[in-house]
Amino acid sequence: MTHLYLDIETIPSRSAVVCERIAAAITPPGNITKAETIAAWEADKKPALVKEAIAKTSFDGAHGSICCIGWAFDGEKASSSSALDAGDEADALEEFFGIASLKLKNGSSLFMAPVIVGHNVVNFDIRFIWQRAIVLGVRVPSWFPRDPKPWGNDVFDTMTAFAGARGMIGMDRLCEALGLEGKGEVDGSMVADLFDAGDHGKIADYCRADVERTRAIHRRMMVAFGQEAA
Repeated sequence: MTHLYLDIETIPSRSAVVCERIAAAITPPGNITKAETIAAWEADKKPALVKEAIAKTSFDGAHGSICCIGWAFDGEKASSSSALDAGDEADALEEFFGIASLKLKNGSSLFMAPVIVGHNVVNFDIRFIWQRAIVLGVRVPSWFPRDPKPWGNDVFDTMTAFAGARGMIGMDRLCEALGLEGKGEVDGSMVADLFDAGDHGKIADYCRADVERTRAIHRRMMVAFGQEAA
């Protein structure tokens, strides 16, 4: 059984049209009706609300985008593929799919489907990758699960395994509970600013480190489950 440890980093929409639409949809509360009060609200309150709403598109595959994909097979060193600007996202996806597909074919004509392991990988990473592939017109290989379930044989979601189907726990908090090294000075909330600053290397380092953390969590769980991870 091959395990593919997976993590993605995402950024908010870079589309001026989307951002303008979001801004236009944010209006004053209904109890603010006077022109001068509305103007004051728009000057003092609206910018922060617009910024927050745009930031949330990093969780929405319809508008946000993938800036880095990190992965590792079994005990191999983590690798990553980065999008240096919005136009590189499709290339990053295709690079990941191509490298992983070659590994999974291993000289044969058939793919050896892996178990994809990640933290909240079912509801976020896999779904987001599919959404972006559809938007960008990128062909997804047959081994990549289309609509996995948290307890399916094709995925292992470390968040679900620990917190249950309806529970949630952040990776950093889970690492702390297990006595594993946490995220350190960089976390997901900083990715968009790092991308805007052109610090793609730091994003890639962070993404690969998350892959390593995912693998450490998974191996700890396999001990408890009486199984052995590669």
